[in-house]
Amino acid sequence: MASSSTGDVLSSRPPALMVWAQNAAIFACCANLFSTALANLGFAAFLLLFFGLCLSGGRRALDTENFPAGVSLAIGLYIGWQLIGLSYTEAPLSYALKSVLSERKICYILPLALIFSDEVPKRRFLAASLTTGTVALVASFLLSLVPIAHWIQLFPMVSARVVSRLVTENVFVLRSNVTQGMVFALCAFLAFWYSLQPFSVPRQWAFRALAALFVLNIVLLTHGRSGYVVFLVLIVWAFAMWRGWRGVGVGMAAAVVVAVSAFFGSASVHDRVMQGVVEARGFATVPKETSLGIRMVLYETTLELLENNLVFGLGTGAFKTHYSARAAEKYQGWQAKPADDPHNQYLFVTAENGLIGLATFLFMLASMVRSCLRSGSIYGKMAAGCLLAWCATSLFSGHFRTFPEGHLIAFIVGMLMVSRAPDGQQAGAAPADGAAA
Repeated sequence: MASSSTGDVLSSRPPALMVWAQNAAIFACCANLFSTALANLGFAAFLLLFFGLCLSGGRRALDTENFPAGVSLAIGLYIGWQLIGLSYTEAPLSYALKSVLSERKICYILPLALIFSDEVPKRRFLAASLTTGTVALVASFLLSLVPIAHWIQLFPMVSARVVSRLVTENVFVLRSNVTQGMVFALCAFLAFWYSLQPFSVPRQWAFRALAALFVLNIVLLTHGRSGYVVFLVLIVWAFAMWRGWRGVGVGMAAAVVVAVSAFFGSASVHDRVMQGVVEARGFATVPKETSLGIRMVLYETTLELLENNLVFGLGTGAFKTHYSARAAEKYQGWQAKPADDPHNQYLFVTAENGLIGLATFLFMLASMVRSCLRSGSIYGKMAAGCLLAWCATSLFSGHFRTFPEGHLIAFIVGMLMVSRAPDGQQAGAAPADGAAA
């Protein structure tokens, strides 16, 4: 700390500006699941309050002692190489700079780590996240049980745009089925973790029931395959948190059992998975675009672009120009459609910034995981599990770059990564349940 000991800071209440900044960040993270406009409002409020805190006497409460310097260096290397990629890109400079600017969400991790190192704001964030997820869960079930026409009669003031979305997406309350599936998977494990806390027995069982409802929704209603992947990764990570590295094997076996049971026991999961297999196999001949079909086209064409640009890549922001030209030359119909993302985070980074860019990206992710696990805090372990889940889903999407998923993981990591003191020792915090660790 700059001018006071850690013990002195922990013994006093945090400055009001810090609490407001924390609450603004929590609001931004939750609003991000529903609305870009609300999310941007929350992000702006958070940054203004954070800078106000830095300029005031309250800056002494910032946890500079545990600041993840290694993560800040890794982020600098990753974004720095993208800036170097501007020197040899064929994309318009404005478009290329916009691509670099889209990485700003990663930088939120650093100020968040300075103000969320105590347990109390972390608990506040987790409670707000579970509450938000629960509201969306209830709405999703209600939309599936009650015909949309009844809701229109009950709420005639609802705009035509909202009604159109509900009719089209039915049970997708959050920004997309992908976002909803991933968030519900996170909330299922969060609710289970709450059930392990030292609450009354009825309250513990209520959290277990809530966790089961999240799982039920993922299996029956929310058809995002990314949600399935997040859920399976978190199963493995939950066993790793419980038994360390020895639990990884048990967790993998449990994930296989869950996956096989869901595949054969749920018509929804079975149909969704088999639909993807059919789409992937017939991508070259089907008459219309499909989710997996377009990914096969993107992967195949992008790999061709890398043949002569593997080390340095095409240049920052240049993927769309090169891909669109190659696709138009190679295909006809929907397969020839321009694209600005290959739906694979690692392939995208390699295409634009080469193996050097991919190395900086992987180094950044590894630095984040290492910082999350450094303190041994249960919250850091949660953040590491979420980050690994995003790494898995990003094999099939660009979830570190997309607006809702990219901001969500940045805020989860930033808020939970750093711990000022071991669990339960922060001022005003109730002891965390050791069994959950």
